[in-house]
Amino acid sequence: MGNSVSEVQTADDVLLELRNLRTWYPTGGGVLGGGREWVKAVDDVSFTIKRGETLGLVGESGCGKTTLGRSILRLEQPQSGQVIFEGEDVLKMPAGRLKQVRRNMQAIFQDPHGSLDPRMKVRDLIAEGLVVQGEMRRDERDARVAELIDVVGLRREHLDRYSHEFSGGQRQRIGIARALALRPKFVLADEPVSALDLSVQSQVLNLLKDLQSEFGLTYLFIAHDLSVVEYISDRVGVMYLGRIVELASAEALYDDPRMPYTQALLSAIPGNERASGRARIILQGDVPSPINPPSGCPFRTRCWLAQDVCSELVPPLREVKPDHFAACHFADAI
Repeated sequence: MGNSVSEVQTADDVLLELRNLRTWYPTGGGVLGGGREWVKAVDDVSFTIKRGETLGLVGESGCGKTTLGRSILRLEQPQSGQVIFEGEDVLKMPAGRLKQVRRNMQAIFQDPHGSLDPRMKVRDLIAEGLVVQGEMRRDERDARVAELIDVVGLRREHLDRYSHEFSGGQRQRIGIARALALRPKFVLADEPVSALDLSVQSQVLNLLKDLQSEFGLTYLFIAHDLSVVEYISDRVGVMYLGRIVELASAEALYDDPRMPYTQALLSAIPGNERASGRARIILQGDVPSPINPPSGCPFRTRCWLAQDVCSELVPPLREVKPDHFAACHFADAI
């Protein structure tokens, strides 16, 4: 099964389930494709997201977080695996059914400027999904847009302006309103506050939490800032070289990390003193290439605990404590 997690949940609890998802990109190759190599951006990932929860996803740049999120929405096409949303495999849906389901799967992107068309007024940006889905009469759409601009804390006179007239935080609020227009059940938030000033970050995070409570939203929250992820997440998954290497509740993962890579990430948080009192861990070497990852454990080339078994066997993502999963041969002893 590879990078899988068996969690005791009823079908009604689970909104989204990934089963052995792989998204690889071809590179190089000789005549007629001979000798082609693959960038293993997402490599055999499985997990579930429960209704109404926030699953945070963290890891270094290039670990596959954004590709994973885009694969869930089928903005990237995986090579294999399943994305089960409310009992249906998104990857096998014909175009017509995918269009219907996408109303329940929306995204908030990292760059609030680049994700908004500068030629469109705010009211048209927010209403675009409603138009594409053929929803509502014009007056009904206008009423929904006005409601949404109120919900995200902007004023109705802003609706007739263009996105370049707003600050970064205001643009991100417009992006959030746009994502909520179709009243989705699942929202992919891909680095939604990383481009914002610290004071604005907290405002947007609090807004996301309030909206989740009000509308029953389920989030996959992707970020590299572990402090931000801790604040907003119910559970946290850690990615390394396209794989999930640790998955647990936010409290358990931050208090008692069982994967050396997670320990190193947490030790880098300024003022963090919780990771078993450990001092700052400086990882040696660079992240290996996803084209040719190390044999066995993908983290072994940078791990201070590595032994012979680490180069021979890929550690499965296994339950080391109740609802705490780690991909390390020595997770029980850490």
